[in-house]
Amino acid sequence: MPHIIIEYSQDTVPAITLKNWVDGAFETVKATGLFETENIKVRAHPVMDYRLGLPDTGFVHAMCRIHIGKTDVQKLLLSQSLLVALQIGLSEAVVVTVEVIEMDGMSYAKKSPSV
Repeated sequence: MPHIIIEYSQDTVPAITLKNWVDGAFETVKATGLFETENIKVRAHPVMDYRLGLPDTGFVHAMCRIHIGKTDVQKLLLSQSLLVALQIGLSEAVVVTVEVIEMDGMSYAKKSPSV
């Protein structure tokens, strides 16, 4: 944990930015010191069909799914750090948002690869 899931408007985000986001999000989360490196997972999903209230505007939204137990200050550090990292290389016409979501440990299941 955490799972960083980035949704973005495919038509307003340059393809070269995508790899930078994934790498930048990973390194940003790692730099917070809140999680073990081997537990950080980052993925990005393009959204082709969307509608925003602001014309000619794209979006980036990152969901940070974490286990319960981090303090409000730690969650703020995580969200603010990612907010800064995800803005790099984007035009001013892209709205960037980040949310931290605590997952219910009783309903979370995981199977790891054998090492």
